[in-house]
Amino acid sequence: MNWVKEEGIGRRYGRVQIFSDSQYVVDRQFSAPYWQKAKWRNSAGRPVENWALWKNFLSSKANAGVRIDICKVKNKSTPLLQRVDKLAKSAAKSHPRIDRGLVVGKIGRAKIKGSATMFPSAGQVLVIRIVGSRTVGREGENRFVFEVFDEGTSAYLSKHFAYCTPEVGSQMHRQRGFRVRMNDKADYPQVVEVIEEVPLPKAERRKSSSLPAPGTP
Repeated sequence: MNWVKEEGIGRRYGRVQIFSDSQYVVDRQFSAPYWQKAKWRNSAGRPVENWALWKNFLSSKANAGVRIDICKVKNKSTPLLQRVDKLAKSAAKSHPRIDRGLVVGKIGRAKIKGSATMFPSAGQVLVIRIVGSRTVGREGENRFVFEVFDEGTSAYLSKHFAYCTPEVGSQMHRQRGFRVRMNDKADYPQVVEVIEEVPLPKAERRKSSSLPAPGTP
């Protein structure tokens, strides 16, 4: 979009189409203006990920000097798109990240396969193992993925994501166990307190089970 402005495309054409294989970008381009008005929080009050990029996106689009439509294209459906996908993945892996606690980067391999769901926070006290995190929102809040650990059975029960402040996040590190206290907002789950570090066994088992009841240690 910056290139469109610099080249003065709007003086010759009435519309520009940008094709992306990212459903996230295609869908959220319409949500971004509302996030900006809400100081980069969504309708539930959660911090928006990639807010700085979205801010630049809106600015570039508004200043392009021509109507811009971003459309969906099927991922890797042509040799050119396959090449783009390969280059993007290579670039993403070319910058090593240093573990500085919960602040940035992929942390460890999850014991439970599949995507993480938003944790149904209701004031629980539970033991968790951190498996991934990144910073989100203007305040640098942490969004982290964790697994719930059952001390009684030495089993991992489920995989979720939640949020915490940078101060709370600095107390949690890779592949360790922590007893934490959650808030009571199911649509905006947060760790509000790290009570203590909990040792995890070297060999754990996994089983399906319900989440701990609110207030259960």
